[in-house]
Amino acid sequence: MGQTLSEPMTEKHTTDVVRGKQFWVGLSDMQGWRISMEDAHSVHLYLPPSSDDSKPYSPGSDIPAQPEGSTVTNNNEPEVANAMFGVFDGHGGQTVAKFAGTTLHSRLSALDTYKSGDYTAALTQAFIKTDEDLRADPSFLNDPSGCTAVVGLITTDGRIIVANSGDSRSVLGYQGQAKALSNDHKPTNEEETARITAAGGFVEFGRVNGNLALSRAMGDFEFKQNFSLAPEKQIVTVVPEIITHTLDGEEEFLVLACDGIWDCLTSQQVIDFTRRAIANGDPLGKICENMMVKCLAKDSSTGGIGCDNMTVVIVALLNGRTPEEWQAWVKERVEQKVGHDTPESIPDVFPQSSGPSNSGFGGSGFRVAGGAGGLANIASILGASGITFRPAYDSDDDDDGIQLIGDDPASPDKLSSPGLIDNEAVEGETKPKDVSGQFEKEEEETLFGGEGKKGSVRLLDEDGDSSMDSDDSDSTTTGNDPAPQPIQSSSHQAIHSPIPPNFSSIGSPTVPTPQELQGLQASNRSEPQGDAYSDAVKVEGLMDKSESPLNL
Repeated sequence: MGQTLSEPMTEKHTTDVVRGKQFWVGLSDMQGWRISMEDAHSVHLYLPPSSDDSKPYSPGSDIPAQPEGSTVTNNNEPEVANAMFGVFDGHGGQTVAKFAGTTLHSRLSALDTYKSGDYTAALTQAFIKTDEDLRADPSFLNDPSGCTAVVGLITTDGRIIVANSGDSRSVLGYQGQAKALSNDHKPTNEEETARITAAGGFVEFGRVNGNLALSRAMGDFEFKQNFSLAPEKQIVTVVPEIITHTLDGEEEFLVLACDGIWDCLTSQQVIDFTRRAIANGDPLGKICENMMVKCLAKDSSTGGIGCDNMTVVIVALLNGRTPEEWQAWVKERVEQKVGHDTPESIPDVFPQSSGPSNSGFGGSGFRVAGGAGGLANIASILGASGITFRPAYDSDDDDDGIQLIGDDPASPDKLSSPGLIDNEAVEGETKPKDVSGQFEKEEEETLFGGEGKKGSVRLLDEDGDSSMDSDDSDSTTTGNDPAPQPIQSSSHQAIHSPIPPNFSSIGSPTVPTPQELQGLQASNRSEPQGDAYSDAVKVEGLMDKSESPLNL
């Protein structure tokens, strides 16, 4: 996971653009929790073969300015041409993604294979040439960044050709079913692992050489250093996997997105979400925005899920319809359950929590506070997940930790071991109880001393402002305390503490009682001695006046 901000950047760059009765495209991107935006996109609704004297691509008057590194064009020429859609998800920096987002379309349309109609070969060559141009440019000499690339080409002869390197994804909505037009390239895939190891690399912790979490990408030249190997045989290759689909009229829309979406939603969920929103009459750009909001984590503690940059491109295949006619067509198919039965909604990715996120127990209603400080917080968090936490230096003679002991409803006399967080007290139906009264008298004298106040387990309620102290005279814990039970656990039978009897704080054994402080003050108090010589003067012989100049 990359570095994250304290608050997410939720500003969205959204575009809706229509080309006649061919395509209606909605796209949007959002930085999210990441400290920088490393995604780029490239959408060109009119991409004929180019030549040296071709006009430069112009965005069009109805297209808003795009973020740096992204391009969208829609030439108003009347003739029909191929259309290209691409999403580039950067990692290790934004350089490669932005380079691809601004140059790949022109590089593709200038290839001889593109001009001849060999689009599969043209897409492969465009990916490889992008890598070559990056490596040849001195300004990218030491740039460590890379990017995934998923590029869809819709041709005039009725095909959708998708080239993919990495783990961004393209999915076709076909009668409401999710049809994958790309495969995620992960190092653990059998074919990918074989290529990586054959090139001298290895896969560790699901990453290439223990570092990169995907096995195909543009850039990432650290993994392309064996110049005796062809591009397709490098540890990390730029060569795309290509899948072709022939149009038959049942296609509704195409979705391309980065893994910030696919990490949160399945392919079918994305199709269901989009199809239902189309039937409800939402614009495609708004659907993209809502999808990103659904995939945005509530906080940055989710292990990276929902904290990535997000880019979504939805392409409506109008097939001779206006956008309004196409929406009505999709709505009718949803209502008549043509193909896949689209649900009314999909589950939330990040359900709303029932309490403050800083409660430590994820809404359990209380948290531990006391002398253990950070260890108590760690223990509480691990305990909420069913993990018992004991510090490596924990021992029977270290009593400055926090003990939270919960009772088992089925076995009232069964108590947790000291120094442990009992998950039953957190997740079960039992309430936190005062347990200090259950120590036997002789154990109390050993542990607390005769004059000192009993040690206490101090709990804070969810607001953190109500203390619950285990003092006998003032208990604020909820519920009725059970009758004291004999201690049966062997861990409670012999509690030996090095704390002297005149120490009253179990959490701070170096703090003396007020009586001890008075004694220390009395012993260190110095009395005035008037004009008498001090003992130091006598010892040093300074009282010898035999040679005094005052002697006459």
